[in-house]
Amino acid sequence: MTTHGQTFSGGCQCGAIRYQAEVLENPEICHCRMCQKAHGAPAVTWASVPEAELHWTRGEPAHFESSANAMRGFCARCGTPLTFKHRYANTIDIALATLDHPERIAPEYQGGVESRMPWFGNIHLLREERMDERTDSHQHPDHETDHWPKGGAK
Repeated sequence: MTTHGQTFSGGCQCGAIRYQAEVLENPEICHCRMCQKAHGAPAVTWASVPEAELHWTRGEPAHFESSANAMRGFCARCGTPLTFKHRYANTIDIALATLDHPERIAPEYQGGVESRMPWFGNIHLLREERMDERTDSHQHPDHETDHWPKGGAK
């Protein structure tokens, strides 16, 4: 799947970093141990963006060289993992959960399945609970803002 003609925006949890992209390609869910540890999660969803099509609209990520061939971008202020880039690729992978509307892009394949948690396929059977009304969130809203007063970028 390649998206064209749409603008995708997103950013970190505190609002210090925001981005826009008009092309998202090859959405995947990755179960590899490196992604699990980097995100503290059983899996991570990604989509590739040609480097020239990714625009940082507020701030820029800090980077960690997670392997000899890869860099991971994150917010130095709140720690949100944002990007993954192979050293010689001309694309950057964006963590889909950092999009303002992550529901618009569904993964098309799974990578790193050798590390997939054995219970992953049964998640839909678990008891469910809504969280949207239980917290007084300091998280940046899922849209662009000129200013974010609750601890975000100023």
